[in-house]
Amino acid sequence: MEKIDNVRTKQIEANLEHFNISPNKVSDTSMGFPEEVRDYRSTDFRNIWDYLGLLFSMLLDSFKGKYPLPKKTLFVITFALLYLISPVDIAPDIFPVIGFADDIAVLAFAASLIKGDLENYRVWKNE
Repeated sequence: MEKIDNVRTKQIEANLEHFNISPNKVSDTSMGFPEEVRDYRSTDFRNIWDYLGLLFSMLLDSFKGKYPLPKKTLFVITFALLYLISPVDIAPDIFPVIGFADDIAVLAFAASLIKGDLENYRVWKNE
């Protein structure tokens, strides 16, 4: 048994030279993602509820005529809601996990597009 463990250790150690273990080097897989996505620990998921409340407040103020809703935000919200209620999806919702993954991806993409407008609304509301 000791010989087997020794052989396994030697094989692993021999392969370590092929890996560049440097914490300062960014891996190839993280090149295409923004910093917020790469460092998921910096994302505070409690902010999602804050942004949802801010979104509903922005829509309410827009319907009351107090705040002009940007056309881009209106288009993105409309598209995301239509995609969510539409029976035609990229992956049908009858598949357990994959069916809802495309809906979540559309919501995340829409949130990333209107995040700047929500921050502008937050500044306007606090003034």
